[in-house]
Amino acid sequence: MKKFLIRILIFGVIFFTVDKLFYVFLVTAPELETDKRLEQLIQGKINKEIIVIGSSRGADNIIAGQIEKETGKSAYNISYIGSNIQFHVFLLKTLLKYNKKPEIIILSVDNPYEFIDEKTLIFRVDRLHPLVKYNYINQELINQNDRSRLSWFFCLARINKSYLTFTKKKLAKENTLLPCGSMPLKEELSKRDLIFNAEKEPYPIEKELVSKRKEFLEFQDICKQSKIKIIYCFAPNFRTYDPALENRIKSMTLSDNAFFVYDTADTRYKNNSYFYDQSHLNVKGAKIFTAELSKFINLNK
Repeated sequence: MKKFLIRILIFGVIFFTVDKLFYVFLVTAPELETDKRLEQLIQGKINKEIIVIGSSRGADNIIAGQIEKETGKSAYNISYIGSNIQFHVFLLKTLLKYNKKPEIIILSVDNPYEFIDEKTLIFRVDRLHPLVKYNYINQELINQNDRSRLSWFFCLARINKSYLTFTKKKLAKENTLLPCGSMPLKEELSKRDLIFNAEKEPYPIEKELVSKRKEFLEFQDICKQSKIKIIYCFAPNFRTYDPALENRIKSMTLSDNAFFVYDTADTRYKNNSYFYDQSHLNVKGAKIFTAELSKFINLNK
């Protein structure tokens, strides 16, 4: 029995020693990221008057640095490609927990998928993985059922195979990460065979998810409690604008928030040279759209 207990003790010492050696991968993982916006967020380094939150339609279509120049208000973009409203609520809570609250949040709306299940829009746990050395991030991964509670005690429970590298991560070739956090799409890589869709498809209200509506209302309530104005922002698709989702959101929105819809009469939004693909502007189109948004902000100060 004594020998057995000694072996257990030796095994425990070896295991804990080896486990702590893996901490080096947790420490180096954030340094290998090109996109450091989330880490800056939890380090309290994003203290701006205007914050842009959204999916790729926020990241690619809205240039925060341009807003800053054109409005005189400091601005930063924390939109993440492929993210949904649940992830946007997480970003908002993180922003307010560690940084000064902004005056305005521009919420880039995914038209028509804001409340509808869309496989390309998810909670981006992969963006949290490199920052799992932070207990705040680790707890959120536990909340998302992406980590077990053992990760509070063991480094190995926090690590996955993607961490076992010392190679710096690169952005997708079509994106450029600007100092303001925006990620406009390169004009030269735009798809030139786009055809403008003039048809309107009925908005499938029956496909809305209760969970997405709940998250949306939570986002709105957090901003109300923090006295932050929301601008619900609708960027162009390469098709005729359908106001169905806009009207749907208006029916559940507080009166002190605002709506910004691109100028649907501007013929440039029917020109494929300003679009990267059917759903996203390229950098040339993003500058036009952002200038419109800046003007709207200036008129509604």
